[in-house]
Amino acid sequence: MFYEPLESPFLNTLVRQQSDPLTVVPADPMNPIVPPGDPAYPLIATTYRLTEHHLSGPMSRFDSWLGELQPEMFVEISPELAGERGVANGDWVVVSTPRGEIEARALVTPRLKPVIVDGRPAHIVGLPIHWGYAGETVGAIVNDLSPLSLDPNADIHSGKSFVCQLRPGRLRRVRPPTPLPLSPIPTIVDPIPDTPDAAQPAGRFRHGQ
Repeated sequence: MFYEPLESPFLNTLVRQQSDPLTVVPADPMNPIVPPGDPAYPLIATTYRLTEHHLSGPMSRFDSWLGELQPEMFVEISPELAGERGVANGDWVVVSTPRGEIEARALVTPRLKPVIVDGRPAHIVGLPIHWGYAGETVGAIVNDLSPLSLDPNADIHSGKSFVCQLRPGRLRRVRPPTPLPLSPIPTIVDPIPDTPDAAQPAGRFRHGQ
């Protein structure tokens, strides 16, 4: 069956049923759901993982090596959306839904192209899921934005796609998050057995000691 997500900027033009009728949506005033086509939230948000933070984040955020490879939360948007909103690559943006709002720097990339449905374009906002308030690298929590809904087959969170709004700027904060101090990088004194010199960790192996 061709369902739209629980939240969508489009009406379902293929079947009468807008979204999966078996999706479990807890009735909670803190979990408002945006009706289809609401002009206040015209953008499509999608969440995804990054290779460097291959888990959800609580493990990889405390690893200084992985944190160095992907040190900061970002919001991925297309050049077209960036032009419409007056956002340059690296600028701060605020992404909001009825459930919350977050801030992060914009990554402007042609990877995310607008989709055309029924002759009307809609922009996609990409949101990596790995960051939170604790770790050696901290950042906005994407699940503050997503609707609480459960997949009808496995009862797992099904908020991979929802609608949102985006504006340039930053949130007003009482106190910014403070990352934990970095762990010291260990010094390797002895060479790694059966490993050629060229493959030994650079700068951490002292020959003859």
